[in-house]
Amino acid sequence: MNKITLAAVAVLIAAASGAIGYGTGRSDGAASVQQQWDADTTKQARAETDQANTTRTKEATHADKITEAVDTYQAARTPAAADAAERIARAERLQRTAEGRAAQYLAMSQAGNTERSRLASHAAQLDASLADGRRVAEQLRATVVERDQQIRLLGDVIRADRALAGHTNAPGDEPEP
Repeated sequence: MNKITLAAVAVLIAAASGAIGYGTGRSDGAASVQQQWDADTTKQARAETDQANTTRTKEATHADKITEAVDTYQAARTPAAADAAERIARAERLQRTAEGRAAQYLAMSQAGNTERSRLASHAAQLDASLADGRRVAEQLRATVVERDQQIRLLGDVIRADRALAGHTNAPGDEPEP
């Protein structure tokens, strides 16, 4: 063989080995990229699963706190309503007693002169006013107790919402015993 043929064969061999090396390098690069893609996809899926679990846990805790707040509210509401009803009934009994005394005062006033009549009428009005004031005061007390319970419920719900949102309670926001 002559030198040109040998040179041509050498160039062909070099070109073939370069093509094989390029193909092998390209194949290794594609496999590396695929592995990286798979690792990133797995990492992303794991992060999404962790986030879903964290959110589910927070929502369950939130639901438990809301249920507890409503249960506490309902438990406090029943005795308070019974107490309010008892106090209002007592005030109404006082009012009926006052009306009976007013009739007695009227009868006393008719037995005497005009001054006694005026004093008896005045005493009856004072007595009725006192009984009515007592009834109103008891109704207002019942309303205040109900509002107090509603405010406690609202506070518990707000604390539960803050916990769900990831906020910590500010100083003084601790739940009351």
